[in-house]
Parts: sequence; C-alpha cells; structure tokens
Amino acid sequence: MDSKRSSAWKVVWKVAVVIAWWLLFAAIVWAEEEAGGEQRKFGFIDVLLLPKIWIGAIFCAVGLVLLMRAKVSRNLRLVWLAVAFVAFGVLGALPVEGLARGMGLHPSPVCAITRPFQFVNAGRPIPVAFFTIVGVISVLSIAGNKLFCGWVCPLGAIQEIPQRIKLPKKVREKIRITLPFKVTNTIRVLIFIAFLPVVFTVGRSIYDYFNPFEFFHWKFGTVAVVSLAVTLVASVFVFRPFCYLACPIGLWTWVLEHFSLVKIRVDKEGCDMCEACLKLTNCPSVAPALEDKKSRPDCHACGQCITACPKNALRFR
Repeated sequence: MDSKRSSAWKVVWKVAVVIAWWLLFAAIVWAEEEAGGEQRKFGFIDVLLLPKIWIGAIFCAVGLVLLMRAKVSRNLRLVWLAVAFVAFGVLGALPVEGLARGMGLHPSPVCAITRPFQFVNAGRPIPVAFFTIVGVISVLSIAGNKLFCGWVCPLGAIQEIPQRIKLPKKVREKIRITLPFKVTNTIRVLIFIAFLPVVFTVGRSIYDYFNPFEFFHWKFGTVAVVSLAVTLVASVFVFRPFCYLACPIGLWTWVLEHFSLVKIRVDKEGCDMCEACLKLTNCPSVAPALEDKKSRPDCHACGQCITACPKNALRFR
C-alpha cells in the first residue's frame, strides 16, 4: 500500500511541474502579444488552448489513471481537492499579471449552461466560449464518469473537502446524512424546468439568486457570499449538496454518466456484500452500484468506495 501511495504522489508531483511550466509559457506568450499591440479574438481553437481547459483535462486524465489503479488515498484526495480549488477557483483572480491569465473561472459551469438561453432570449449570438466549455465538460464526462465535476470543479472540491476530513465514527454517523436521490434529482430537475420559462419571459436566470459560483468572481456580493456559506455548511452534513440539489451542469453530466466509457463497476464474484463501502462513505451512488443498477445517482469519481472495499471488488474501469 505504501508503494502505491508513493507512486501516486510521484505522478501528482510530475503533473504539478508540467502545469507550472505551461502557466509560465502562456504568461510569456500573452505578454509578447500585448507588447506588440495584438488584439486577441477568441475562436473555438483559442478557447481550447486556454490553460484552464487543457490543465483541467490533465487533472481529469491523472484522476482517471489514479482511479483505475486504485491509488486514491484519503490524504491524496484531500490534497488534490485543495489544489483544484486554488488552481481553478483562486489562481485566476490573483494579481500575478500574465501568469494566471486563462485560468479565470468565467464562464463558470453554471453560466456555461444557463447564459446561452439568456443570449437567445436577448437576440444576441452565443459566444463560442460557452459551447466550448460545455463541449469539453461533456467529452471528459463521457471519457470517464463525471471526471470534470469530481477532479476539476472548484465548487465541487470545496464541497467535498469537509467530507474527506476524518472524524470519529460516532460523530460521523450522527452528522452525515444521505439524501434520497429521487428527492434531490427531482428538485434539481424542477429548478431547471422553472428556469426555462423565467428566462424566456423576463430574461433573468433564477440561478443568479443562489449560485455559489458567483463567489469565485471575488467581488463578495451578498448573494455570492450567502450562497457559498450555505453550501459549505450543508456540505458538512450532506455530500456535495449543491451538485445534487441544484447544479445544472451536474444534471447534464448525470445524464452523460449513462454513456461514460469508464465508471465504477462491481466484481460480483469478489463482492461478499460486507457493505464496508456503505459504512465508510456518504455517497448516495454506492448502494445502487452494488445492485448494478443502470441508472444511478451521480458518482463524482472520488474513489472513496474503492479505497473502503477490503476485497478490491469495486473498480473504476
């Protein structure tokens, strides 16, 4: 086990070095273009070349490898979530000149889904960045079950961190709640259904009133601060509450989970139904996975159930 953890940390370290070099390279290129007075017009390829796009893809690829090799320890996952939060939620807002350019959150995952409807309602063309962001998230989600949400999204990361902190068993059992997926998904679907007539009648997005992603613009508006605070408090008790209850990109990637090439699968011969994975996790997707149901609650590819299984019967494959 120690050798597996050591090799996993080596992979993470190498990835960090590669990303650091690319950020430096991107900063130099953009600095030269601005010095030359060039105006950058973003098309599809330009958006794809943004550091946040391909660095996010690297995060997903490394996460996929670690999951498939069952090397996602609790500590590694906790560190990864913290790094993802800083890289995709904080770095773009730091005053470090060109170094963080192209790492800004805009458009956020929620805006990438909802803003195009507002552009259509206003009779304006939809910027290509919105199509590109949703397209990249979709491709990553099909390649590996919810890889973007589980390994890149800064809001998802900061929601999951409280769940990764080790607590005494009695405390964990008292405070951790697993909400029925039928309830959470119904709420999430109803919110999106309600969003559509509102956006096409008054031009407003109802998500703007409770979207914690707004906090990552770092302007500290009332709605942004309150939304994030409520989400973080709820995260102590419920696994990724905003993801399951409201996030429209979470709803979309849940649909795509049914077509994911790589996902959590159960080795029926190896599984003796000891339910260790159920006892040590607070994820609503574990039980349906054991029952081998085709349609399951969102699995955020955290690897917690794989680590918890004493028989190695759960695999990301």
